[in-house]
Amino acid sequence: MTFAFDKERHRQGKGSEVEIFEAYLRQKGLKLTVPRRQLLELIFDDHSHFTADQLFDRCRERDVRISKATLYRTLAILTDCKLLSAHDFGGEAKYYEHVFGHEHHDHLVCLACRKIVEFQSPDIEKLQDQAAEELGFAPIHHSLAIFGVCAACAETAEGRKVIEEGQAGPTSVSD
Repeated sequence: MTFAFDKERHRQGKGSEVEIFEAYLRQKGLKLTVPRRQLLELIFDDHSHFTADQLFDRCRERDVRISKATLYRTLAILTDCKLLSAHDFGGEAKYYEHVFGHEHHDHLVCLACRKIVEFQSPDIEKLQDQAAEELGFAPIHHSLAIFGVCAACAETAEGRKVIEEGQAGPTSVSD
């Protein structure tokens, strides 16, 4: 059985993340436990991109007692029900962001400081749609991340090193 997902209602943020999460859990025969609710609140109280380890640290800072196993299972559930999106921005960990009620956007990722900047470009979206149409491809979703060095890091030794290595050949981040 698949979760009945209303893309437009979700994009507009109609209903609450708790309602969507509860409905998804019910459909899967699961319950909204106290730890799951606490994680949901921590995630939706912050609009940053985060790793599982960063979320676990936030739990500790706020005295939320939760196991790593519960945290990882809950992140998977939130991703499955489209409340979270998971990204591979290079490095060793996935990054998550909540997407409930947010317009589609793409990302700029600084390879020196790991800062992630969101941006929207109608021109890029139009080019992607044209390419898909020309190739007879029916897109379902996409993710665009541009890896480079932010203006602040470009002035540092670390940033210059990353730029030089990037210009010399492939970086450690796979596209």
